[in-house]
Amino acid sequence: MDVVLIAAVVVVGVLGGLNLLLMLAVLRRLREYDEKWAGAGMDNRAERRLLPEPGTRIADFTATTLDGTEIALRDPAGVSGAEGPLLVAFFAPDCLACHEELPRLVDHAATSPGGRERNLVVISGSADDAADIVEAVSPLARVVIEPPEGPLMTAFNVRRWPLYVLLGQDGTIQAGAGGIATLARSQQAVPA
Repeated sequence: MDVVLIAAVVVVGVLGGLNLLLMLAVLRRLREYDEKWAGAGMDNRAERRLLPEPGTRIADFTATTLDGTEIALRDPAGVSGAEGPLLVAFFAPDCLACHEELPRLVDHAATSPGGRERNLVVISGSADDAADIVEAVSPLARVVIEPPEGPLMTAFNVRRWPLYVLLGQDGTIQAGAGGIATLARSQQAVPA
């Protein structure tokens, strides 16, 4: 009887493991499919509804970065200077897609003109949970950690993670995307 029970548990465990591997393969394939169609300009309608519309004026906000600097939309020099749009990235520590995007954000921020002052990363959650994200982006971007209802999350009407937004000098959204590669293509089409 014990041998049959052990064999049944092993079979169920193996089937569960295979099911997990198959699910991960399907998710990876779906991501590749979405990126393929997004790259072809065939954005998913549901995806577009979750992104901020270009031309939308952001509500005034005030937030404090991890290094203690206060940033505010009403202070254009603090948010967006003469160098062009500000990249604002929204991440959450429990978001798998955010962790997959993190190396791409780091690469992009490391080579973007204007350096650290032109990049802002907003993390929804606690500093303890987001330690790995903070460590990766702090040298390259100003970082704000706030709850999901925080001033930046509310001002930008964030409904998904990751989210990338190009914010113009006048406080309007120039472009928004769920991936840095898609945003980079949008940025090439936006005059600085």
